[in-house]
Order: sequence, then structure tokens, then C-alpha cells
Amino acid sequence: MTTTLLFIETRSADKRMVLCQQVERFYEKGQRVLVVTDSTLAAQHLDLMLWTFSQPSFIPHRVVAASLDTPLVEPVIVVPSPLVIHGYEVLVADSRVTLDFLQHFSTAVLFVLTDDPNQRQDSRLLWQGARDRGLALQHIPYSPGNSPRSS
Repeated sequence: MTTTLLFIETRSADKRMVLCQQVERFYEKGQRVLVVTDSTLAAQHLDLMLWTFSQPSFIPHRVVAASLDTPLVEPVIVVPSPLVIHGYEVLVADSRVTLDFLQHFSTAVLFVLTDDPNQRQDSRLLWQGARDRGLALQHIPYSPGNSPRSS
């Protein structure tokens, strides 16, 4: 399986809203999505945002802190740290993840924060490492007032 990485440019203040839009986009396509955060608090915040960010849409989801023995029925899972849950083909990264972790998914969405030089540099290094491994890469530039909803 070849992993496709989508590097989406956004501002720090808009990141979580763009993240929710990306989760919604993949959910509407019928794909199962795993959202990885860096803490329980961040997972709880995203849980709340997924319930409230868009009035007309409903995204069934669940916060999961550890691997479970029973299959998950929810199409979207939010985890507080990198955790591979089989059956989820799309990763949306709210936090830093490794290339090894990314390669468990057919598609990975990563955010390039245009107003954070350190995070931008981390994104460049991840892009270079992914390119060296032969992963498919797509860059989605920042456009004010336009949420990225690439295909």
C-alpha cells in the first residue's frame, strides 16, 4: 500500500476548523478516519468540535485511549497519542507523527502552520523523508477565506 500525504497549509488559529473540515470530507466519502492528537485534553477538545463545528453535518465519532478487543463501529476515531487501529484508512494528524506511523494509512493529512516557523521546518523535514521513501505527496497552499477541500 502506498501512502498519500496531504500537506495542507493553514494558520494556527484556523487549524482545528480545517481539521474538522477534512474529517468531514473523508467521512462523507465513506472512509474511516483516525484523528491523532497529543493529549487527552486535545482529544476531548476535538470531540467537542466535531459535534459543533458545522450545524448541517453530523460526524459519528468516538474518543479511544487504547486498543480495544471489540471492533469499533464509529467511522471516526480520535486518539490522544499515535495508535494504530485496524480498519481506519485515513489519518488526520493534529500532532506530530512519524513516517513509520503514517505508513499504516492509505492517506495522511498533515497541517503546515504558515505562522509557526518551527512547525513549518518540521513539515519540510517530514516532506523530505516521505519523498525519500517514495510516498505520494500533495501540497495544498494556504488561501485566505478558502478552506482546502482537495479531492
